[in-house]
Amino acid sequence: MHFGDVYPSSGGGVFYSILLHFVLLLTKTEVRLSKWVLHTVIYLPAIINVLLYLPFGYLGVNQYQMVESDFGWVNILPAGTGRIWLTLYYLGFATVSIILLIRWWIKIEPKNPQKQLARNLLISVLIPFCLGIVTDTIPDILGIKYFPKLVVIFIIVPVTMLSLTLRKSGLLLERPMETSVSLHDDLSAEGDRWRMFRMVASVFTAGSSASFFIGYFGMKRSAREEIFLAATLLLLGIFIRQIPHITQNHDTQNTMFLAAGLLSLFYLIYRNTETGAVTIWAIYILFFVFTVILDSKIHLFIYAGLVVLIQIILSITKPEISVVINMNQYLTRVALVVLTLLAVLRLTDEYTLKLDAHKRFIKEQQILEAISTNFITINSENAKEKVDEMFKLSAEVLEFDYAYLIGFSEDYGEANVFSVYVKNFESDSLPYQPGMKVKMDNLPIAKVLIDQGKPLMCKDIINNPLYVCETTRNFLISRGINAFFAYPLQIIGRPIEGILILEYYERSNENLNKNRLYFLNMVVNMLGDARKKTLYEEMLYDVAYFDETTKLANRNMIIKMLEQIILNRKESDKIAILNIELSNMRMIKDTYGHSMVEQVMLKSATILKNLLEEFCYIARTSEGEFIVILPNVESTEHIECCANRLLAAFSHPIATDMEIEALFVVPRIGISIYPDNGIDAKALLKNADLAGYEAVRNNEDIVFYAKRLENNIAENTLFMNKLFKSLENEEFFLEFQPQISCDTGKTVGVEALLRWTVDGNRRVPPDRFVPILEQTGLIYDVGLWVLEQTLQEHKRLVAKGFPPLRVSVNLSVVQFEGEDFISDFAKIIKGSGVDPKYIELEITESLFSKNPDDVLAKIYQLKELGVNITIDDFGKGYSSLNRLKLVPFDRLKIDKEIIDYIDLEKKMGSYNGKHPYIGKSL
Repeated sequence: MHFGDVYPSSGGGVFYSILLHFVLLLTKTEVRLSKWVLHTVIYLPAIINVLLYLPFGYLGVNQYQMVESDFGWVNILPAGTGRIWLTLYYLGFATVSIILLIRWWIKIEPKNPQKQLARNLLISVLIPFCLGIVTDTIPDILGIKYFPKLVVIFIIVPVTMLSLTLRKSGLLLERPMETSVSLHDDLSAEGDRWRMFRMVASVFTAGSSASFFIGYFGMKRSAREEIFLAATLLLLGIFIRQIPHITQNHDTQNTMFLAAGLLSLFYLIYRNTETGAVTIWAIYILFFVFTVILDSKIHLFIYAGLVVLIQIILSITKPEISVVINMNQYLTRVALVVLTLLAVLRLTDEYTLKLDAHKRFIKEQQILEAISTNFITINSENAKEKVDEMFKLSAEVLEFDYAYLIGFSEDYGEANVFSVYVKNFESDSLPYQPGMKVKMDNLPIAKVLIDQGKPLMCKDIINNPLYVCETTRNFLISRGINAFFAYPLQIIGRPIEGILILEYYERSNENLNKNRLYFLNMVVNMLGDARKKTLYEEMLYDVAYFDETTKLANRNMIIKMLEQIILNRKESDKIAILNIELSNMRMIKDTYGHSMVEQVMLKSATILKNLLEEFCYIARTSEGEFIVILPNVESTEHIECCANRLLAAFSHPIATDMEIEALFVVPRIGISIYPDNGIDAKALLKNADLAGYEAVRNNEDIVFYAKRLENNIAENTLFMNKLFKSLENEEFFLEFQPQISCDTGKTVGVEALLRWTVDGNRRVPPDRFVPILEQTGLIYDVGLWVLEQTLQEHKRLVAKGFPPLRVSVNLSVVQFEGEDFISDFAKIIKGSGVDPKYIELEITESLFSKNPDDVLAKIYQLKELGVNITIDDFGKGYSSLNRLKLVPFDRLKIDKEIIDYIDLEKKMGSYNGKHPYIGKSL
């Protein structure tokens, strides 16, 4: 005998299939089989047991030979093939279940609360397994023939434990942390159809049971016939439930559902043909109810047409039938009414669900619209107020107890609590306050988010070990938190900048989570858009008020800063504004390019920041210009002292990151003082700029603003406008300065000097209008006019009988920059008919400060025309003997400043006396 013999018909033949399936789910064992194949392997033996051993099964009555004993009635039927099958089923499924439970129990960490529950479940399975073997085999060994089969009692233990485990699935079954979020829409057609197919499948399942009990027990039909009908309805129900898995195409789903419905209809009508389907015809109503959600009129009309066709066929084949309505017919009608009621109730629930979902959807959309509208005007100043309002609105849908928006520092070393929401302000469980600084080490959940880059969700913290962050789990449990959402805040292309945390006292269910995740995803997207907006505004603010290279304030910001300083000053305070112009930036740019200028300005900004105290303000206002504001200055001497310190700071060359030698910069400082030189920011900056311009123009280190500077600038502006028409209006004329030979005392040459008159006979000094001609580029055409007029004057003197004299014309740097400079000069010289040996062109060493190779090449081209080259003002400024060796000059004119001090400083005498010899040797 076998202990499984006594209970295969009462559940033992199915229990171990259910147990194995449960253990597979519980232990999360990976099986390399498809879902259908796995279910077939697990439940096919159970189905065989049912077909073999149920009272109506193939071995239903023949499986027992009962005799009365001291323990009651005992089955003494010898073991056969069926019992061997049951033994293999029991041993195989129970052994696999026990092995899986033992392996799972070993893997669980000791501190995990699942350890104890896994142990209890394992013991509950081992007890009946071992006791069953003992009570089944030992009596046979001892010769006890009639011993009761106690396994049916022992199996109560695992069944009870299994029931408790299922009831407490939230405690035992691990709820995995969500690492991804997908939108869920309750109004989607897919959700409607999914629920409809499940509803129809449940009706088919209930119908199969009702059909069997009415047909077998009520109508006394054969067991095989009723089992076949019940199995057919059950399989059709299973098929209908799986339709959404089989295909996603709605038309195909409708067709498969129609086929299943028609198959069941034909079979039921066929079975009741003899009675004209007097009762079962009402089954049509169920199918018409089911087709409501299919949303396919074609399939509805096809089904209705086939129903009508069936009735027509019955009217032809069975025009008159006598039917006896008995209790079975009434029971069938009751079953149909109950099934119809079940279907209608489910449809009512579906309609209520859709209605509630629609209301919730409208509410969510209204709140989302309010949040979106709220974020339209968000900026850096009101961001916290806007986020607080977002939390308040979101709480109506998300129903959280706590919410935090926390930002991270760039190095992830510190977190800043930006905004906090509390549902119950009387709660003492609030760990963070707005504006609080938190070390990232004290915020472990943030570190997990940064590492994973994905949202985290836990629906039941107490009964779900949060393996990725055990510290956070203990912290949340200590505060009574049971569920939470943690969402990283990140814009595409940027690192994670913060975290949004929602906390709940209550555990969350799956459907509620889906709704929350849908809404939360929309809110997070809005937060991302709001962040993009604030970043864009910050970028615009930086562009508008800060220099990109040095990160110093620009002119717009320094104006605002200066206005605020003036507003906050004491009545007796004075403010100095220093305009620092690095005068050789243009030369550096032309030589090395714009990137070198930015490098030099960056290093210069660092020098200024290191030199000046914190209460000083620095700005970069143009390519080579800085503004420094010195508040609370005491005197002019104090300002001069600060300015000299700045000049001294630039006395050493500036090294850059580019592969060239360190470069010297030449600072010139213009200064204006509040309130002496202006009472508003713009006036003070303008006057400091005028003083700086004067310092650069006159090569002075420091220039304080004076009223005359403004007058000069205004006059220069007026001159500039007039100079554009001066050549056309013949306002220029030449004066010739004779050159006397020291040896003979005779005139050996003349130098052409340009003069300009305005407003009739008012003469403008050359040092006022020549720089303007050079700045505007007018010097090129004026220079050609000077050469042409000089050569014409030379011809007139020769024509009057004077011997040919050398005529000198000064050249400007701007003229050398002209592409047609050489050809234009050659054309004028050739057209004049003057012998080039009488033409002398004067240049200064400043000519070589910009593009010296090109200048030297053009000088050689001028020499090829036969003219003479003279270097003027030698010894003024920075003179280079090395450069002189490269220039093909004919004469050297020593600067007047050196000659003026020959008698005043005897120590200069020997130096000055060497100049003529230097010139001759060169």
